[in-house]
Amino acid sequence: MAVQNHALWYNTSQPHPPKSMTAARPAQNLTIFAYRYCMKLTDNRSRSTVVFMLFSAWLISLPYEGQVLYALFNRYGVEPAQGVLGAIIAQLLGMICCMFIAKSIWKAKRILVGSTLICLFGSIFFFFQVPFVLRIVLLVISFVSGFFIPAWGYFYRAYTPSGERMGTIAKALAFSSLIMIPVNLCAVYFSAHLALCLDIALLVLVLIVLEKIDVPQQPAERDIRRLEHVSQPQTLFALCCFILVITVNSGLMFQVIMPAYSQIGIFADFYWAVPYIAAILLVNRFGGRAKNPYLLYVAISMLGFAFVAFSAFERSFWSYLLVDTLLLGACGINDLFWWSILGEMLDFDQNPARTFGIGLGANVAGVLLGKFIGALPVFARSAQASTLLGMAIVCFAVMLMPPLHRQLSLVIRKNTFLVSLSSLPPEQQQETVARIGGETDLSERESEIAMLLLKGYPYKLIASRLYISESTVKSHVQNIYGKLGIHSRTELIEQFSASGGSTFS
Repeated sequence: MAVQNHALWYNTSQPHPPKSMTAARPAQNLTIFAYRYCMKLTDNRSRSTVVFMLFSAWLISLPYEGQVLYALFNRYGVEPAQGVLGAIIAQLLGMICCMFIAKSIWKAKRILVGSTLICLFGSIFFFFQVPFVLRIVLLVISFVSGFFIPAWGYFYRAYTPSGERMGTIAKALAFSSLIMIPVNLCAVYFSAHLALCLDIALLVLVLIVLEKIDVPQQPAERDIRRLEHVSQPQTLFALCCFILVITVNSGLMFQVIMPAYSQIGIFADFYWAVPYIAAILLVNRFGGRAKNPYLLYVAISMLGFAFVAFSAFERSFWSYLLVDTLLLGACGINDLFWWSILGEMLDFDQNPARTFGIGLGANVAGVLLGKFIGALPVFARSAQASTLLGMAIVCFAVMLMPPLHRQLSLVIRKNTFLVSLSSLPPEQQQETVARIGGETDLSERESEIAMLLLKGYPYKLIASRLYISESTVKSHVQNIYGKLGIHSRTELIEQFSASGGSTFS
């Protein structure tokens, strides 16, 4: 902080800095930048973000449709198609298995370290031209890599506050893709083995940063004290259906669209992920001023226009520029949407790996389904058939959007309020009851029932808690709704979450 205070001295105390200080300003600014950068890397939030970013860069450049994998397999004379499909299936199985193993943040860190070590040693095998062994190793590291991201959900929940998770995941997704670009270019145009060395270096850095993240062996008290009646299965199921439908188009992109532009050359390899990165960073920067559903409608429309352009235009440079910009830009918006939504939903589950595993498993399953469909002769040989399928998926996604957005907005708002209320000590909950009664002219009994309603209790459980009949509870609830001018429990939660925000902060 001494450097920062010294930099501010002449701005606040002197109208014009001395010439010697003016001359030294570039070096001083560089020192301040380096100091702030180092400070940012000392907190667990930044470390966990860097861990995800580096591991994801390795993942998307090697086992998950990576150009390094394709370059090595082509060099060794190995057919990559079957190996890539098997790797995606193995990763999906790894995500599912992780949900049953990662039970705490301490175990999650052990999973991250163990999976990184296995992936690192597995990557070394790709230096050797042994096709049978390489296929087995690819399946193993893909399966193990499936454990990494669901387990990382514990770090995402613990070190990034709710409401700020979109920014964290935006940086992680964008910069992992940014790292992938030079690694891919190196694999295709310089040396596949050098690119493999870069990938291994990424995993070494993951281990170094992971070692600096301190996690408790016992869960914190706020992680133990969870709600009995917070539920999200229906919402998570609806979100997963949307993810599955949309990512079928991603599978078609990998299987049909991108191979059709293979003749574009180095520009395609360089530009391919740029719209994805730009869309994520722009939405993260300005998305807070726009309505999320409108952004999603824009993204879905971009998907539709991309498939129409793919069918209508020849395979030229300008056609590639248009199709890739629309397609990857839409993928960036969609990915940021469901990654950030899944991040906010982590607070509503005792096991974040379960929420992440299910949600991201739907993502991988959609890509896998799209690749299987794209491999069918009717779609592989006809751009029109792929376009019709893509447009059908877009139309179906548009139909899913209104009910999905309504359910997501209501449930996340409700559950955020419930988690905040439940985390209060009993004394503060009683103070909240008294405040609610005083502000709304509710009787003491009605205030108690309102509190239990806000905590998610059904009528039968409220009756047993207060030793009254269920019909009496219903009568009190009608009185509460009448005094507040509302008609449902959802409106009750919305009203008190808006008016009582300071109480729960």
